[in-house]
Amino acid sequence: MKILVAYDGSMESMKAVEEAASLAKHLSGAVTVLNIYWDRAEGGHSAQIQAVENIEVRDEGSLRILAPVESMLKDKNIEYNLRTERSSNVPKTIMKIAEDENYDCIALGSRRLGGAKAWIRGSVSSRIIAESSCPVLVV
Repeated sequence: MKILVAYDGSMESMKAVEEAASLAKHLSGAVTVLNIYWDRAEGGHSAQIQAVENIEVRDEGSLRILAPVESMLKDKNIEYNLRTERSSNVPKTIMKIAEDENYDCIALGSRRLGGAKAWIRGSVSSRIIAESSCPVLVV
């Protein structure tokens, strides 16, 4: 089982990584943790690309954000990959990666933005639940 986890550094998204890791361990699967960032550099790419173990980092912020995730996944002995993508449309990017790369499930945390806040600001989890072509685990 291949699980794609959207991770933004929040406590809710860390819980999604933990649930995905538990599911992957029970089903002999693998987890890809995806951090989506927005980079103002011309052409959309930072000048430097730095390789760090299981990740190609294009953004220093992503490196800091993903460090505790990598540590946790190593400790749990989970097969994993870390990934960063540049995009201003988070839901669309998550769903495109999941579909193009045949993920079995998308996992993400919910900040419980309900009612008017979710309607005005939009909810990543709501949009993915509504539009994803694969199952979605919301933690």
